[in-house]
Amino acid sequence: MKNNSSATFTELLNKYSLSSFPSEIDDEHGVRIYDETSLENRIAILSHYLHNPLYPVAKEDKNLLLSTVLDYIDSKKEICNESVDPNESITNQVSDCMPSLFADFFDVPFPNPSKSKFTFIDLFAGIGGIRLPFSELGYKCVFSSEWDKHAQKTYLANFGEMPFGDICKEATKKYIPKNFDLLLAGFPCQAFSIMGKMRGFEDTRGTLFFEVASILKHHRPKAFLLENVKQLTTHAHGETFQTILATLKELGYSYKWAVLNALDFGLPQKRERVIIVGFRDEGLIEEFDFSFEKSPYSLADILQNDEDVDASLFASDNILAKRRERTKHKDVFYPSVWHENKSGNISVLNYACALRTGASYNYLLINGTRRPSSRELLRFQGFPDTYKIAVSHSEIRRQTGNSVAVPMIRRIAERINNILVTHY
Repeated sequence: MKNNSSATFTELLNKYSLSSFPSEIDDEHGVRIYDETSLENRIAILSHYLHNPLYPVAKEDKNLLLSTVLDYIDSKKEICNESVDPNESITNQVSDCMPSLFADFFDVPFPNPSKSKFTFIDLFAGIGGIRLPFSELGYKCVFSSEWDKHAQKTYLANFGEMPFGDICKEATKKYIPKNFDLLLAGFPCQAFSIMGKMRGFEDTRGTLFFEVASILKHHRPKAFLLENVKQLTTHAHGETFQTILATLKELGYSYKWAVLNALDFGLPQKRERVIIVGFRDEGLIEEFDFSFEKSPYSLADILQNDEDVDASLFASDNILAKRRERTKHKDVFYPSVWHENKSGNISVLNYACALRTGASYNYLLINGTRRPSSRELLRFQGFPDTYKIAVSHSEIRRQTGNSVAVPMIRRIAERINNILVTHY
């Protein structure tokens, strides 16, 4: 069964170790579309299999991948103190010694639990901001998908799992397990190709939301959590959002939605997002509500000491002099986050206006003297300091701008969990 034209398993692990993520497969768009026999696909299959050994692997994937797994395990048999029998179930032989054999996939800040009552899939996963609170609750991720190569690197470093690629491809969707309990998706707000006819599911074809809807239709999970920008509710005079809601109802889910602000969940950031929570069993949605007690925030808890921040993030003396001139009549207080727009106007706030994809570097100023560091940007979104930084500062700016307010999702996750635990 050995495929001599493919890299050996040892080479595969070396190539995809967390310390040397592949750069030669980058394309001009910064995305990866997995080919059936590519190393990219194999590492996604591998990491998902290692964390979910009880889920069946397709025959063609076994021929491609598992023979090299056996070879590798046999070469490391001293870890397991036993030889590998190719005729015996690989699951039985590997499960006890996987963490030692494949430390890169297990020695991470937020590992998948070995067992869990509830499972979920993470679509449009980004850097795992929606996944993280459910991981804290002990939920087990059985499938993830994210097509941005830098976000994949961050995700792998923190969860030990490489997400599969483009969820629009059947070659990706075929790896979704038949049964799981919860669907998570921070799907992008993509314009609908057919609008105004209100045909529900059919009106979503050609959009990224359609991929979410088709998975709900096929797999019928117990619940879902969807996240998007506030503007989704008013896009195309509200018709887009009404089509989404009509689709969810057509698929047999009852739901509630609300626009929530990160500022109310203990983060010094005015960031509004629409959240939709739904349940397959109609009566359960009545037990869920979006009324949360506001949590106080402290900007001081976000900021690092200046001496711990890279010197390149500080403004020059010339720029600082100009800012002092433009703010001399303003009430300046510290610590503070300044918002500097393109016209040169500066507002002095005690919270960040909002992290924006790629723009945070240009318009957020800490105390008017420097730009936020990578760790501060993650803290603005509520990621714990144990969260690994595995990419450049420019990528962290983009990733945090695309991510979610983790404390907001945490409060929602707790309420979803209470309902699922009570009824299942």
